[in-house]
Amino acid sequence: MTPFDPPPLRPAGPAADFNGLEPAFTAAGLAVPVPPLAPGQDCAVALARFGRQPDLPALPVVDGDGLVAGLLERSSLLPGGEPDSGERLSGRPVSSLMDASPLLVEGATPLPEIGRRLARLKPAALVTGFLVVEGGRYLGVGTVTVLMARSAEQTELRARQLEEARRQAERAIRAKTAFLANMSHEIRTPLTAMMGFAELLEQEVLGPHAIPLYREYARDIAESGRHLMELVNDLLDLSKADADRLELVDGVVDVVRVAIGTARLLAERAARHGVRIATDVPLDLPPLRADERKLRQMLLNLLSNAVKFTPADGVMTLSARVAADGTLWLSVHDTGIGMTGEELAKALEPWGQIDSALARAQVGTGLGLPLTKRLIELHGGLLDVVSCRDQGTTMSLVFPAERVGRG
Repeated sequence: MTPFDPPPLRPAGPAADFNGLEPAFTAAGLAVPVPPLAPGQDCAVALARFGRQPDLPALPVVDGDGLVAGLLERSSLLPGGEPDSGERLSGRPVSSLMDASPLLVEGATPLPEIGRRLARLKPAALVTGFLVVEGGRYLGVGTVTVLMARSAEQTELRARQLEEARRQAERAIRAKTAFLANMSHEIRTPLTAMMGFAELLEQEVLGPHAIPLYREYARDIAESGRHLMELVNDLLDLSKADADRLELVDGVVDVVRVAIGTARLLAERAARHGVRIATDVPLDLPPLRADERKLRQMLLNLLSNAVKFTPADGVMTLSARVAADGTLWLSVHDTGIGMTGEELAKALEPWGQIDSALARAQVGTGLGLPLTKRLIELHGGLLDVVSCRDQGTTMSLVFPAERVGRG
């Protein structure tokens, strides 16, 4: 190995780690143990070393305790680049020509930081090199050539690690999706039967109940079953979206019919909470190329969320418009409690729920908004949210112009 070949990679080990980094990717991994000179040595000795090793740009100078005293550059002995007899240097100590303030880099310093220090503190070290130390004691010489070679190795290693992490994440997501799909099937089958029998009991198909309270119990069972079914469906859809396996079934959608129908579907639930739903949907809206079931699902999620956070006597408005740039906006505005920026970020995360008296009084999973965001993005659009604390919220589904007016 020549004096400035990169030191061989050493296996990582707990005792050799520097701040959790593989030692090869710190300054210590760059240190080439070039034998040092003593401050009092004759310059003729250094001249002879340079003559025998033409690749050496500089020699370290270290005192008797192993502490760095300086760096003797080749150019300080050979100004013209050519060797001479050495007579003019005979008897002069190394300390008289050395750089007493060379760039010192602690062994634990990561590679990117070394480059920054070279440029900021000692640009000349790009040519002469720098000294690697540990607690001020000499470890070896580092050069830009070795630094670049090791940095390239580190970049390649990180790329391989990231690729492997990506593959592992994809395998985990696929496994999760398969598990949820199987579990949702196993849950749906008995749940559908339970909901059916509960509805039969609620409607007293086989005759009136001897105790009227049983009818209310049956209605609660059916309502809980529907909520659980919605949770299972949302969870499966969100998992598929994470795995990029959620597919659109595009068709030409009558936006007016879907929007007004969805508002009617939620009207009874809203009324039970003292909230009124108004619609402002022009009858001449152009058709939309979209997945109709998912469009209805997104609107239901936005309306349900608005009901949840709007106090009694509040108003929700479902509106639609085509913007000047051709995009279609379907908006749900409420007069509810509104959200801060921090609360909004939390609400858009899976399972994230806003901590408020209204939220605690209603059943929710925290999946509706994150799923809606994924679904609109799957259509190439975005979920636009404008909210102000105590002044309400407007959530809009924005469909790109290329999906609008394709009848």
